[in-house]
Amino acid sequence: MNHNVIRLQKIALTVLVLIALLPVTACSQDTAGEKVLSMYVAYGGPDIIAEEFEKATGIKIELLTMSSGEVLTRLRAEKDNPRTDIWFGGGSDAFIQAKEENLISAYSSPNAESVNPAFRDADGYWTGVSLVVVGFLVNNNRLADKGLDVPETWSDLSSPDYKDELMASNPNSSGTAYTTVSGILQVMGEDKGWDFLEDMYENIPFLEKSGSAPANKALAGEFTIGIVPDPHNSLINNPDAPLTGVFPGDGVLAWPSPVAIVKGAKHPANAQKFIDWCLSPEGQQVLMQASPRVPTTNVETIEGVPKLSELNLVAYDHLKWGTERERVIAEFNRRFPQYQ
Repeated sequence: MNHNVIRLQKIALTVLVLIALLPVTACSQDTAGEKVLSMYVAYGGPDIIAEEFEKATGIKIELLTMSSGEVLTRLRAEKDNPRTDIWFGGGSDAFIQAKEENLISAYSSPNAESVNPAFRDADGYWTGVSLVVVGFLVNNNRLADKGLDVPETWSDLSSPDYKDELMASNPNSSGTAYTTVSGILQVMGEDKGWDFLEDMYENIPFLEKSGSAPANKALAGEFTIGIVPDPHNSLINNPDAPLTGVFPGDGVLAWPSPVAIVKGAKHPANAQKFIDWCLSPEGQQVLMQASPRVPTTNVETIEGVPKLSELNLVAYDHLKWGTERERVIAEFNRRFPQYQ
């Protein structure tokens, strides 16, 4: 009797194991064939992008919008059980960190060959789909009232003529501001760079937390000049406003806004299709319509968006300044305690 009970228990256990395995197999097969893609987004106009991608491929995007820092935090927390397939948009420094922490997977799209190597990871872990470029937004009315000239270079911003007329964001919280500070240190060298920054910040009475806030201040006429990301965006979105956008002649600072596949993605084939599409001529046009940024490929730009070839880009070392961020921020805070 005991032998029969044991035998029945073994049979029952085997049946239970087989039953438990069946839905897992079915689920994995369904997942592989699903026309769906989960995405964490730190990019403008995501609904437009999702709609056009679905039209082109039949794949529906389920998206959640957040900052690149929030994406990185989520991916760390979900590392053992990824809940998304794609990370789209944000600062390249965060993607560099994600690669180091093994949070994203390598994929070299055939369309990535059209992207300048400076704007993509050499091992294929992330690829820039557009550029965020730093420039100046000038309020023409306030400029005239103050009897000032339009600044044409970074060096111009250190002139005492612009005392209290310049607005910028804080590098402790803003990627635009950190790129500005570190980019100037790269171009001028650290000694001369810090000296220049001390002169320039003499003209800035306080700093905003967000990188987009200085554009709003210039648009409202509260300040003459804002150091802003993508000044052309303000001109496109406010065609009747008295504004001038400037890309400094002594060097335009820029960083790529990348896309990457999350490690352990449940829809890797669909994720690859999305990256291929983003880097295609059609996808690049959609991205510009959704968020007017400079493309990383040499496609024809929409009206108001400068071409890559028109900008005097600084060969900004994303990897170097990404890894030295804490040191640079600490030195900034030491030199400029008034902004803390």
